[in-house]
Amino acid sequence: MPYLTRPDGAKISWEAHGPPGAPPLLLCTMATAAMSVWTPLVEALSPDWRVLLHDRRGEGDSDAGAPATHTFETMRDDALAVMDAAGAASAAVAGMAFGARVALRIALDAPDRVAALILFDATGGPPAPLAERTAGREAAKALRAAAGLAEPAVERAWFRRRDPGGEKVNGRALAGQPAWMPGLERISAPTLVACGEQDPNLPGSRRLATEIPGARLEVMPMAGHGSILDRPDHVAACARAFLEGLPA
Repeated sequence: MPYLTRPDGAKISWEAHGPPGAPPLLLCTMATAAMSVWTPLVEALSPDWRVLLHDRRGEGDSDAGAPATHTFETMRDDALAVMDAAGAASAAVAGMAFGARVALRIALDAPDRVAALILFDATGGPPAPLAERTAGREAAKALRAAAGLAEPAVERAWFRRRDPGGEKVNGRALAGQPAWMPGLERISAPTLVACGEQDPNLPGSRRLATEIPGARLEVMPMAGHGSILDRPDHVAACARAFLEGLPA
């Protein structure tokens, strides 16, 4: 597994999958999950896209780094460094939940690097409380059971961190964030906002889709927060349909 050594000395683990000449797609992981949580999407899309992913600071095999680096701006720069290492001048950028906030930061601050934007289970405001996210996942699970759907065999990568400070990294990054992310009207990249129907972030996703010019909203049935864990098939299908519909 390759590593990037960042200016502060932190090592960031990253991977690339798919043909080197294929259109690049950068994936930004949700909180308390290693990049392996994206495996279903990587398997579905890597035949046609060059899929880039990394463990965010304090998650998976990446170092947390110093507390002063625990900001969305540093996470933005780490993600852009992954693109640089892969030789990608621009890419479609996708993020889930906490990772969607990193993706938004990239789209706002480095618009020339973003060919398209996919925001899964996202909000521009504070994340929903853990109890609400857990309840939503349980409700989605009950709906899948009632529909006779088998539970997906996705690795639940929660807490798979080498560095136990991962939650502190995320908490520091979220501290002091505004009540709602400003500047969304400046995003010019084609944008898909997709959210599970049982995700308490759904109202925030609806608002994102309203405020980002031209954004399209997709509500994923029988999915809660962290929809890649609940409906990996639907997440992959949404992403593929959107990416295939982009102008050549």
